[in-house]
Amino acid sequence: MQNPGQQVSQLAQQNSVSTLVARVRARSAGTPMPFAPQGPVENSESGRGYTLGREYPTMGHGDMFSGIVTPLALSLTFCIMIGKTLAK
Repeated sequence: MQNPGQQVSQLAQQNSVSTLVARVRARSAGTPMPFAPQGPVENSESGRGYTLGREYPTMGHGDMFSGIVTPLALSLTFCIMIGKTLAK
């Protein structure tokens, strides 16, 4: 472990005017700032991002009617027809 004298001298070197000037020159030359806000991360394979309802392929054309309403209506119709034929 360092003794306190070495830590103070190291801190003085990190906060000196020449270090500040060197950092300013590096930033103006195009060096990125550490911990600066960056753009959002995009994890999409297609590069177009995610939208609701488009994460995975759906049945039909991908709209609500062909994907949700049609299967429910067909199931309900099937159950009603079975119920009517069994009631006779």
